[in-house]
Parts: sequence; structure tokens; C-alpha cells
Amino acid sequence: MKRLIFILPVLAILCSCSHRDDNAFDHEEWNGVYYWKTVLDISPEENAFRNRHKVGRLYLRMFDVTAEQSNSALTFEKVVPNASIQIPRYRDDETEETLQSMIVPVVYITIDALKASKGKEGELAQRIVERVRRMCKYHDLNDVEGLQLDCDWTTTTEKSFFLLCDSAKIHISRRGLNWCLSSTIRLHQLARKAPPVDYGVLMVYNTGSFDDPDAANSIISLKDVKPYLRHLDNYPLHIDVAYPTYSWQLLFRDRRFIGLLSDIDLNDSTRFAPVADNKHRVLCDMMHKDKIIRKGDVIRTEESSFAEILAVKNAIERHLARRPHCNIIYHLDSANLSKYKADEIEKLYSIDRRD
Repeated sequence: MKRLIFILPVLAILCSCSHRDDNAFDHEEWNGVYYWKTVLDISPEENAFRNRHKVGRLYLRMFDVTAEQSNSALTFEKVVPNASIQIPRYRDDETEETLQSMIVPVVYITIDALKASKGKEGELAQRIVERVRRMCKYHDLNDVEGLQLDCDWTTTTEKSFFLLCDSAKIHISRRGLNWCLSSTIRLHQLARKAPPVDYGVLMVYNTGSFDDPDAANSIISLKDVKPYLRHLDNYPLHIDVAYPTYSWQLLFRDRRFIGLLSDIDLNDSTRFAPVADNKHRVLCDMMHKDKIIRKGDVIRTEESSFAEILAVKNAIERHLARRPHCNIIYHLDSANLSKYKADEIEKLYSIDRRD
């Protein structure tokens, strides 16, 4: 691949997005949903969910950008795409209908990959934009609204991520793509400068430390979210908000986080004993999928309860009520979404508009 010399842009990048001022941004206010699986396979229930709740924008995870691990130092040559989504060439009616939504391809970039790309941000941006463009073309994704970069950048990697965003806008423009550029925004990033993108999506999930053995709920908690919300009032970027509708099980051994689990029947009293409201102690060694679970391990179950999501949403709406924004659900999965009533989902999507 030809090497790209990165030049810091000084000209505005043409895009279909329309700006009125620093934190006002025009894009259609559609309900949104993330799709975060490696195989695109929309069930009838998931398609019905999309239709019932007028979900017009689909954030479709395309691939991750990771750095291959080895004993030597991280280098740009080790930065590769990983876990690309598989989209059937011949799609069923539900999948095809869902893809008639406006599509926002999402690329997740690990911190190691970003660090290994220092000084090569322009080339990485070129590769990301071109790969997404080719994937969309190959799979006949015609209504592509933009590109989203998902990265948990920190103070030490902020400069690299911002250079990546600037360069991505250049390559989007050079290819004549009618795309906006967005990025995810973590709560801790609200206190930093806003990235040079058209809009951000505030990720209001994984708000706590999942590897903390004493955490009550690391998926979403008003207590964890509240300290960051004061930064929303004057945040100089259009913000949409993503809320969780998933659950998981976390495995701890000697108070150390071992990994994520799923679908373990904790009601089996021969194997598990409750030790707290959402914790069970393992009574015997066992295998579960690719993990060895030991006697004495503790499994913590966490859920995104409607009451907690709504409490967080109400707190956020008090800061965003006078600013146009959309709400997004993470993610499109019928097993998790079936735990919520239709009117509860409607409340999550509703916008509190105040005069």
C-alpha cells in the first residue's frame, strides 16, 4: 500500500452534514440501534422490533482494528483488521429489510492498535475508510450515512485519535463519499476536548469497573454516571446517547476477574449457591464453553434494568433537553430485548423537549 504523508487539515471537509454552530448539527432524528455481532442475521423478532419502534438508523459494527500480540514492541505492521462481520450474500427478508435503514458502519479501534499507529494515523485512516467503502460496496449497502470510529482514547492517545479523525475526514472527502464522521464518547472523555468529528455518541454503558469484585452493577449505574454529566451542558459537539439493553455474567477467582460468561443456569443448586443478590458461589469444578470454572469461584450477574436505565436517561435529558439529539439502544438482540415491554422501549427512545 502506498504510504500516505499526513497533513493536518486546515480546510473544512465537505460532507452531507450541516453545521449551524459549534454544538449544533443537523442529522435526521431517527431512533437508532447498534448491531454488534460477527454474523449479520436478523431474526423476525428483531426486524419487528425495528419496525415497531421506528428504528431508522442502524449502527453496524464492521470490524475491529487490533495489534497482533508478540514479544517484540508494537509496530504499525502488526495493526490489522480483526473479527470482520460476515454479511450473507443472499439475505433473508428480515435481514434485507433491516438493511434498508440508514447504515452507519462502526469500526472499533483498540488502544494497542492506536499506540502502534503513532505517526501513521493518516495511513491507518486511509486503510479504514477504504476497507469500509469496499465492504459496503460488495454487500450492496447503499444507504450509508457515515462512518463511526469507536475507541477508548485517553490523555496519552488523544492526539493520535484526533489525527486519525482528521485524516479520516480527508479520505472520506477524497473518495467523494457522502458520509458524516462520528465517534463514540465515553463518560470520562467528556472532560476532555471534543474530537474533530461531526457528532459523538455518548456510550452510557459499561459505566463502572467490571473487574471490580465489589461493584454492584458495572453495566449502568446512576451513581457512576452522575459525576460526569456537568460536562454535558457546554460540550462543544452534537451528542446522541446510547443506552444498554444487555446482561452478562462475570467470573471471579480469589477476587480477581477471570472473564465473561453467558447462559449459565445458576438455579442449579448442586453447582451454585447464592451468596448475595446477584452473586453465586461455584460448588464444584466444571467446564463452560472455553472456560474452566473452579470450586469457590464467584459468578456475578449484571443486568440493564429498565428502572436504572430510565433514571440515568432522565438525568441526562435534564442536560440535553434543549439540544437536538437521538437515542440509541445497544444492541439489536431479541433475547435481551424481549425482557423489556414495548412501552418501556418507547420511553427509552423518547426525547424530553423543554422550552
